[in-house]
Amino acid sequence: MPVLRYDAYAMTIRRKSHNLDADLLDRARRVLGLTTETETIHEALRAVVRGEEILADLRAARSKGKKGRDIFRTEFLEQMRAESRRT
Repeated sequence: MPVLRYDAYAMTIRRKSHNLDADLLDRARRVLGLTTETETIHEALRAVVRGEEILADLRAARSKGKKGRDIFRTEFLEQMRAESRRT
């Protein structure tokens, strides 16, 4: 498998064939301001990984609230719980 340099890290490239929602891919490409489908898919995957890292950081910060109380708004916590259940 070829290994390329991308954003200061090595990336192993695998050729894959997937059935993707063309409208969703195009919308994501526009939202991200990218030009190619490959860039769009890579950036979307990075966003998912970053989101998981953010959730882990939020969970860690939550446990540091004073006197065991949540340090986040109730609405925010409910949204995070709902997102977490989807995965």
